[in-house]
Amino acid sequence: MSNSSRDSAEGAGWGSAEPGAYRALMPQRTEKLSWLDPRTLWAARNGVLASLFGDPTGRTRGRWVAQRAAAGAPADKVVRRDDPDRFSFLVIGDTGEGDDPQYAVVPGLLKEGGDTRFAVLASDVIYPVGSADDYGTKFFRPYRDYPAPIYAIPGNHDWYEDLGGFMRVFCDDAPPLPPEPAPRPLTRAWLRSRLWHRARPDDGRQLDEARKLRSAPGQQAVQPGPYWAIDAGPVRIVGIDTGLLGTLDAEQGAWLREVSRGPRPKILVTGSPLYVDGEHHPCAIEGGGTVDAIVRDPAHRYVAAIGGDIHNYQR
Repeated sequence: MSNSSRDSAEGAGWGSAEPGAYRALMPQRTEKLSWLDPRTLWAARNGVLASLFGDPTGRTRGRWVAQRAAAGAPADKVVRRDDPDRFSFLVIGDTGEGDDPQYAVVPGLLKEGGDTRFAVLASDVIYPVGSADDYGTKFFRPYRDYPAPIYAIPGNHDWYEDLGGFMRVFCDDAPPLPPEPAPRPLTRAWLRSRLWHRARPDDGRQLDEARKLRSAPGQQAVQPGPYWAIDAGPVRIVGIDTGLLGTLDAEQGAWLREVSRGPRPKILVTGSPLYVDGEHHPCAIEGGGTVDAIVRDPAHRYVAAIGGDIHNYQR
């Protein structure tokens, strides 16, 4: 029997009668995530508000990027690793539910990918709203035995609390952004601000304890911001942040064009797939152009584009 999902359902893991052992990895009590729960839907309302009253993601992202630059992050946002010419890395998508669906795949991930050089989480690291205190159960605990660094790009769910938890975990414990000036009353921005979901003031109090689960030196990774490039061996991996509504701000678009230059073969990792469910989603860039056009340009030498968000495997 082939062990490839390209050849058979059995190769994809279907049909096995072997009982799973993943429950031993889980905490004794877990809270099942339900999208039928009105409380969950209300907490995750910021995407709808951004659609109705204007999307503030680009401005907030720019403030995060400026903060990281002031703290010493490299201007080109490139992580330069020391990897051999031939190596493997993992890409995992939409992981952060913290219950059976997440933990069930961890034993297989460790068995097949335990010797990889690093991993990339392709969006939606934490459901439902990216809270910092959810990282213990939904990130540090499930991947505590993965021995290598983990990088990540945010998905829309990570943005539902303005990316604060994500930045603390992946970007050198970035401190919260200072409050912005209040918008003018009775404007669309004012209405959005009045209804906007925000993190609890005490969110993150459990992070220091959670970090101990992945505290080995070889597990540590610091990335320059919510979007980045990684030079690993002969390849450049480009991770973009498509925010709440699946678009790029002008600053990130200019960076993407610049980082896509050069002879290295490249792999795009995005939270908004360019092709999914038989449809084309080119991913607009503020001010003009699309991510798809950049990736399709032969001069940029992209060999693959990997997207999260859709919660199933398509190719």
